[in-house]
Amino acid sequence: MRFRLPLTAVGAVLFMTGVVFLSIGCEHDIPAGPAQVQPVQPLLSDIQAKIFTLKCVNAGCHPGGGAPMSLATGTSYTTLVGPGGTGVVSSGYAPRLRVSPGNANNSVLYLKIAGTTLGSRMPLNQQPLSAAEISAIQTWINNGAQNN
Repeated sequence: MRFRLPLTAVGAVLFMTGVVFLSIGCEHDIPAGPAQVQPVQPLLSDIQAKIFTLKCVNAGCHPGGGAPMSLATGTSYTTLVGPGGTGVVSSGYAPRLRVSPGNANNSVLYLKIAGTTLGSRMPLNQQPLSAAEISAIQTWINNGAQNN
């Protein structure tokens, strides 16, 4: 007994076979999914490059001279921690410092990015920082907020 397939069934089988071979052959051209997030080291230089510059300065929120202070490369340390009291918050959050070296839980920067107690979570109107990013900033502050 001979079994005969309708022409449309044969065409469908050939089409699907071609799709399978084509997708296997082009596997290297297909993106593997979202890019991996680079881990952030608890160093100001790494936090600057991977968080402040990308998510605070380039977003237009804290550019050079931005509101209420700049987080641009070369100025962020002075505006956050700086000598002479430039890191002191003068309104709204006093008596806290923007960054209280050794004490993230009393630092406005940490409290704002963690979204715990001080009003609007930063970065404002953007995705919150990841747990790893927040942890890197917390560790940097708790380790003394060095200009490293």
